Amino acid sequence: MSQEQLPEEWRGRRVGLLDALLRCRWWVQERHALWFVTGSENVDSLLPMTRGWSAHTHFNGGDDLAWQEFLEWYQDSQGQPLLPDWYVKPLRDCEGDHERAVLVLLELVAGYVERFGPTPRGRARATDERIAATYGPLPGEWGGRQVELVDALLWLRQRMHEGRELSFFTGQDTVDSLYSFTLGWIQNSVFNQSKDLTVAPFQDWLRDVKKEAPGEGWHVKYLQDCQGDHRKAALKFLDFAAEFRASR
Repeated sequence: MSQEQLPEEWRGRRVGLLDALLRCRWWVQERHALWFVTGSENVDSLLPMTRGWSAHTHFNGGDDLAWQEFLEWYQDSQGQPLLPDWYVKPLRDCEGDHERAVLVLLELVAGYVERFGPTPRGRARATDERIAATYGPLPGEWGGRQVELVDALLWLRQRMHEGRELSFFTGQDTVDSLYSFTLGWIQNSVFNQSKDLTVAPFQDWLRDVKKEAPGEGWHVKYLQDCQGDHRKAALKFLDFAAEFRASR
C-alpha cells in the first residue's frame, strides 16, 4: 500500500493497531477475507497478528497507548483481560463460524473507536516495566536504530533456544501463529512507511535460493516437513532467518 493509497484519516499521524483492526473489519465485512490480514480464515489468527504489530512498535522504541487504553477498557467492560483464547466463546456462540466470531472483537474495536477515537485519550502511560514484562530484556544493540523483521526473528529464535515457548511471543504455540505474527509486523511497517529493508530480500531468498516459499505458505509446508511438530516448524523458519542473515 503506497502513501497515496493510505486512508485520508491516517495522514499526518502514526497508524496504530486500532486503525489496523478497523481495516481488518472492513476486509472481513466487505470481502470476507480475514486471510488477507492475518494469513488465515481462522479466528485464532487475529491475536497473533496483533502481537506482531505491537512487537514492531515496542521493539522500535514506541508505545501504542491507544491500544493499551482499549485493552484497559476491554477488561473493564468485559470483566476479564483480552486473553489468547478470547475467541473460544464467540466461536461456540457463532456455531463455528469463524468470520462471525472474529467480528465479535472487531465490532468492539469499532464501537470503542466510534466513542473515543483512534488516538490516545491520555489515560495510559508508556512504561518500560510493561514492555519488560511482555518481552523480557531486549537487546541493547537495538537502541538507536530501526529494528527490522529479521532482527526480531533472530531474537525470537534465541529466546526459544533459551527455553521460551513460542506462545510467549505470538500468543499460541503454533507455527500458524508465527506466520500471522510476521504479517502483523509487516503491516505495521507498510502502514507507517518504516521501510523494513529485510522483508523483501528475505522473502526473495527463501523463494529463489532455498526454494522454501511454496504457494500454500511456508508455515503449511514446514509443519508437514516436521511431521506436525509446531515448535520444530517454527524453528525451521527461524533457522532460515539466521542463515539468511549470515549470508549477507
